[in-house]
Amino acid sequence: MIKAIFFDMGGVICKEGFQAAPKAYEKEFGVPAAVFYAAIHDHQAWKDFTLGNISETEYLSACEKYLPVGSVFNSKRYVEIINELTKPNVELVDYIKNELSKKYLIGIISNNPREWFDTFIERKELKNIVKIKAVSGYLHLRKPEKEIFEYAVKAAGVKPEECVYVDDRPERM
Repeated sequence: MIKAIFFDMGGVICKEGFQAAPKAYEKEFGVPAAVFYAAIHDHQAWKDFTLGNISETEYLSACEKYLPVGSVFNSKRYVEIINELTKPNVELVDYIKNELSKKYLIGIISNNPREWFDTFIERKELKNIVKIKAVSGYLHLRKPEKEIFEYAVKAAGVKPEECVYVDDRPERM
């Protein structure tokens, strides 16, 4: 019997703004294509941020250092763009709130920075619905490491066969 349902965030609960934010930022600030993405993603600070090893402030400070001299880095605007572009899967979120949460324990297993995860959960009023938060920014683990899934199952107090996991990436299901 299924007792818990775990969802991934990006591509399932929401369309993450991080995917589209670099292009939007590059366009808004006139940064050459792919330069901004490299500055926000292609370094250890991104990995550390998503694993909860550094704060958002530390991550943003590191990003600025990776942009070419003369490029504009407006960290506040970058985070705003991410939040603007992070769109909930409204039908699924409503279904979770109005139906699934009444029958099942609801959890999220996702690779997200702590601050960005918290912002989305708060904005979409999921804080009291999502009972298990197996999030890389909190646990210092990331999918596909089996330990993040084991954490979620243990925190839910159920057996693995009593869970369903929903992800948009078939290799993680």
